[in-house]
Amino acid sequence: MAISAFIVIVACVLLGHWQLSRVYRPVDGYSAEPAAVPLDTLVGADGAVSPTEVARQVTAAGHYAIEAQRIVPGHSLSGQPVSWVVTPLVLPDHTEVLVVRGWIDAGGQALAAPVAYPVAITGRIEQGSVLPPGSTRTAPATGAPPHLRSGYLVRTAQVPPDPLSLQPVPEPAPRSNAPAEFHLQNAIYVVQWFLLAAIVLVIWWRLRRAMQQAARADGPRQLESVG
Repeated sequence: MAISAFIVIVACVLLGHWQLSRVYRPVDGYSAEPAAVPLDTLVGADGAVSPTEVARQVTAAGHYAIEAQRIVPGHSLSGQPVSWVVTPLVLPDHTEVLVVRGWIDAGGQALAAPVAYPVAITGRIEQGSVLPPGSTRTAPATGAPPHLRSGYLVRTAQVPPDPLSLQPVPEPAPRSNAPAEFHLQNAIYVVQWFLLAAIVLVIWWRLRRAMQQAARADGPRQLESVG
């Protein structure tokens, strides 16, 4: 009985301590993430992506430049080699932004075909270039090469969606600078676990005391029966 009670008490104390560590905790990046904003409000046609805006979700609308799509190898996912599907999105001002539409197995292109109709996408904005060094946007059959905007987008949603199931490139949780917040539910759990530990301790002590009293009462009765 004592061993069982000890195990239950220790388990309750450990669970209460774990919940105590979660009473004050920062808000996760996804919960604190601001709503997506139009691309032009963060980066103009000739502007650069600010470091403070990296991984911020933005929206953009246009149509894909299908002929300029690139399959970019050299990436990995869960230790397996994959390729990124990168397609320029032609915006209403005729500038373009590169969009990482998703990933495919290395060497496979069955899901890579973009849609030909206008789309509205949501994606995380990133700095730098997603294309290999030395890569350039191929000029159309007529006219000069379109203006390519700074940075690129990692697509998280699209309306209407692609008819094929191209999996998005996983992105880490966005950074959060929000201070730690008090979580009432975890505080209640702390009280419950510590109270349960105290209840088990009291029950064990009362049972032990009752057994001792019963043993002391049985002693004189046994002597009387012997006498």
